[in-house]
Amino acid sequence: MRALMCLITMGSLMAQDLPSGENRHPEPKKQFDLTYYDIREKIQDEYKGGKVLVEFWVNEKGLVLDPIIRDTFDISLNSVIIDKVRQTTYHPALQNGIPVKVKYSLPIVFK
Repeated sequence: MRALMCLITMGSLMAQDLPSGENRHPEPKKQFDLTYYDIREKIQDEYKGGKVLVEFWVNEKGLVLDPIIRDTFDISLNSVIIDKVRQTTYHPALQNGIPVKVKYSLPIVFK
């Protein structure tokens, strides 16, 4: 009988601590802004375009931490892209309504 009462009590205690709240991915507060004027000194004579993949952490306050280039088509653009990514801010990711630190991958396509 004691064991049954213990199980019932534990079950009721666990049910009270159920998480509630929304979940969401980090969202930029404003659109990522990288223009031709930002990179014009860095590009070569022949500009064909390509894709750059940047990985970074978005902390609980929405700030970008430790951005790194995972894949690039032109290494000379990396420093400009890293600077622009560091300037962006995000609405933090939510897990059960609580802001959390998450890893984020941002593909940037040049045309």
